[in-house]
Amino acid sequence: MNLKNKETQLFETLTKLDSIADLIKNSKEESSYLKKLSSQLEKEKEELHQKSKNLEQEKDGIINELKVFEQKLNNQDSGNHELLNKIDLIEKENQTIKDELIKKEAELEESRYKITETENTNKNLKEEVSSVQSELQSTKEQLEQILKNKKKSEVTRILQFTKLRFYKSPYDMVVRFSIPHRINN
Repeated sequence: MNLKNKETQLFETLTKLDSIADLIKNSKEESSYLKKLSSQLEKEKEELHQKSKNLEQEKDGIINELKVFEQKLNNQDSGNHELLNKIDLIEKENQTIKDELIKKEAELEESRYKITETENTNKNLKEEVSSVQSELQSTKEQLEQILKNKKKSEVTRILQFTKLRFYKSPYDMVVRFSIPHRINN
């Protein structure tokens, strides 16, 4: 009966181990996905930074052009609304890019948090797997000892029921073992 309990415990432990292995696999996949996403967000952030710098330079160039143009048109009373509209448009685009950059930075921070959470989960799962493996090793050793003891008792029983038979001539001497088909306990 104790062997049945040990077998049941071993089966339950193996089931837990399979569940934990599936969780680890899923966590690794999620961690890999989050790392890729984090990398992509980092690249997008850099691209947005570069676009922002380019737009800032373009804005500065247009402002400089506007100042030169303003000086030329000082004597003339023509409006420079078109250039001012361009500057406003560039400033709006610049602000939009800055807003997108802030949003991407927030997403990047969230991804980092998720990666940290996943790594902590993986660490906990590894500890649990280690514990279950230790428990399995102990159960395995106990089962091996039980099987070893059981085999010794079976061999002893078989030898008790064995009959030796010799033939008449020395050249024909053959040792035969007759083992009963059914050994009573």
